[in-house]
Amino acid sequence: MLGTGHFFTFEGPDKAGKSTQIARLSQRLQKAGHEVIVTREPGGTELCEDIRRLVMQPREDKPVPEAELLLFAASRAQLVRTLIVPALRQGKIVLCDRFADSTVAYQGEARGLPLETISYLNEFCLQDCRPELTFLFDLPVEESLRRLGGMATRQGTDDRFEQEDIRFREAVRQGFLKVAQREPDRVKIIDATLPVDEVTAIILGEITNAVPGVL
Repeated sequence: MLGTGHFFTFEGPDKAGKSTQIARLSQRLQKAGHEVIVTREPGGTELCEDIRRLVMQPREDKPVPEAELLLFAASRAQLVRTLIVPALRQGKIVLCDRFADSTVAYQGEARGLPLETISYLNEFCLQDCRPELTFLFDLPVEESLRRLGGMATRQGTDDRFEQEDIRFREAVRQGFLKVAQREPDRVKIIDATLPVDEVTAIILGEITNAVPGVL
């Protein structure tokens, strides 16, 4: 880990409860005396937010999978070097909504791009900047769709990924679970159907075990 800070990431589908838990954890860490940076991927800086609009918004001229992969990689490289690494070196705690595991799940498992290429790009973008813990909010596809409004595809949404079909969503879910199977010490699977307070308790317990003295 770079510096004296700590880096935790949150993965999983939209509407799984990530934002709620990030906000709760941020408040808890601040009460414990830490300076906390909350960010997201893609996004988090002015340039990264511009890239987010390019890659996320529905458009007739949508990016091909290879271009999509490179846009996410560009945003990640910028975020790591200009926000995350400086914060960690200053002893801050960084909470990030999505990170490199999303690329493995979305562009690798769901889009079918070579995992070896994705691994190389992640190594290139991240170098030594890796999360100590990743919380994977696992949610059945049917429940995810119910929370999104019950439609298999959501035409009219401003998020291109919310328009993907059930097959794509299930591939993403399985991609995340494969990451967790490969790295069980880092990636902690959270049952996103549990009550909010129960999920919070699980997260706090995992952080306390992994990084004693932080909370």
